[in-house]
Amino acid sequence: MATPQWVKKLGGHAGELYVAAELSKRAIPNALLPENFSGDDLLVGQKDGQAVAFVQVKSCHPDRSSSFILRETEESWSKAPKNQFVVFVWLGSPEANEPPQYWVATKRAVGKLCVAHAAHGSSNWERRFKPSDLPAEWRNAWHHFQGFRAEA
Repeated sequence: MATPQWVKKLGGHAGELYVAAELSKRAIPNALLPENFSGDDLLVGQKDGQAVAFVQVKSCHPDRSSSFILRETEESWSKAPKNQFVVFVWLGSPEANEPPQYWVATKRAVGKLCVAHAAHGSSNWERRFKPSDLPAEWRNAWHHFQGFRAEA
């Protein structure tokens, strides 16, 4: 039986909240954006507005899927501005009481990964990535956001 759309949305929302919490515990100001706000989920930035970034969250619930799904259109991210990021969130299985896992990268790097995908140039719109397909240096790479840290 197919997973209802509202259940899928709960997983996406959980991923966004996890990322917001991880940024907050690192003293990086952030806010959830309205649903489908230009394809981004969180706004990160300093109060003075001098440093601002946008974050797209891609969540995967291991009880329902073994991979993150991106689209052919995400290949265009290879030209994204430097202040745009993607955080992949592996939500962890509730039955096994697993914690979430994170991979953090620039949108530009994720776009290049999509271009390098085997489906590039074909009629297949899917760009699926298992956690093992994501570069190891992206794992817990929260350092990307250090420039947005709130001053004490």
